[in-house]
Amino acid sequence: MATAFSSLRGRLFALLFLALLLLALPLAFLSAQEARRAASEDLRRALYTRLYLLREEGPREAEALLLELFRLAQVYGGGTGFVVRGEGVAFTEEPPPPLPPGLREALAAGRAYQGVWQGALYVALPGAGGGFGLTVPLEGAAGLGRRLLLLYATWGGGVFLLVFLLAALGFAWALRPLSALARSLAARSPQDLSPLPEPRVAELKPVVEALNGLLARVEGLLGELGEKEAAARRFARHASHELRTPLTALKGYLEVLRRAPEPRALEGAWRQAERMERLLQGLLRLSRLEAAHLRPEPLDLRAFLAERGVAVEGEGVVLADPELLALAVENVLENARRHGSPPVRAQLLPEGEGVWLWLVDSGPGFPQDLLPRALEPFVHGGEGTGLGLALVAAVARVHGGKAAVANRAGAAVGLYLPLASLKLSPGAPFGGEG
Repeated sequence: MATAFSSLRGRLFALLFLALLLLALPLAFLSAQEARRAASEDLRRALYTRLYLLREEGPREAEALLLELFRLAQVYGGGTGFVVRGEGVAFTEEPPPPLPPGLREALAAGRAYQGVWQGALYVALPGAGGGFGLTVPLEGAAGLGRRLLLLYATWGGGVFLLVFLLAALGFAWALRPLSALARSLAARSPQDLSPLPEPRVAELKPVVEALNGLLARVEGLLGELGEKEAAARRFARHASHELRTPLTALKGYLEVLRRAPEPRALEGAWRQAERMERLLQGLLRLSRLEAAHLRPEPLDLRAFLAERGVAVEGEGVVLADPELLALAVENVLENARRHGSPPVRAQLLPEGEGVWLWLVDSGPGFPQDLLPRALEPFVHGGEGTGLGLALVAAVARVHGGKAAVANRAGAAVGLYLPLASLKLSPGAPFGGEG
């Protein structure tokens, strides 16, 4: 039973069965009661009418009246007639039935009597010296109720089952779209994240819309994971390439030194070792930065940059980690010294829920073919490790912002940072731009 009720179909069928049962039982009971009451009322009226007509025919001797009452009783299924004369009572049958309390008093007062006593109906009319009447057992009326209940249990039970089966077929037809949706989902491959078609049943539309939203989010998440995996593969490939170059040169210099002392070979070996050290330090710093614990605080960018000798245009107070932001600024300044021309100036441009910090040098700017990839690791103009601007982008991501590069009368590197008025958890994106 628990298994049946665990399905929507089983619950609907159970509710249908219970509803039909609660409808049929009271109807059967009330119908039987009403039929018995109606039969008793019809019998009472018929007896009263026949006795009234009998009285209107005129006075008769007790024996003749008893004979008429006997005939009348046979018409109504074998009742008993009685004639009351003073203190005596004559009956049409033996043994005589008892008279109900109040009957003699009603006749003595000249009133008709009607009532049910001990399972029989008594109807009596007053007459000369007393009165006369009939008593008819109500077994027939009571049996009518039982016959109706039996009829409900047999034919009514068949109709009940027929209605239940038809309703069950209707429920199965109504639930067919749900079954079709289940089959469609079961037949899908794990790689198929396309939206489900719009259902023809209005009640299923919220379910399908929720599933399509989930599929879209899963597809987006898989896309992000794919992009991250591709970025990780590119990173590993570039890192191995960047490390292989100085390592190959270092081995060549060491081979020369193994054959004979050569100052230029020693100097070249030292230079390649330093390059490898810088590269490894940059990789280590980048990996630590991605997992850094942010300690943000309100920071006046104008004062912060002025301490580092950078001229500032504009105002802006952001929520940032001073140490990480200093690392980003130092990398931009180092990049300007290597590839551009000092001095570096800063532009603060509020936008939405954050501030753009643009650091612009006085050089010729980025080569056009380098702009789309300038923030990727190991991308450089021929010198350096190619990790400086990648560190800048990582600092922006840690703050929930982003980084960008452009040419603005010089090479421009921008960081989008949240306003100090925002109460954000570390690493959380903010606004539509973040």
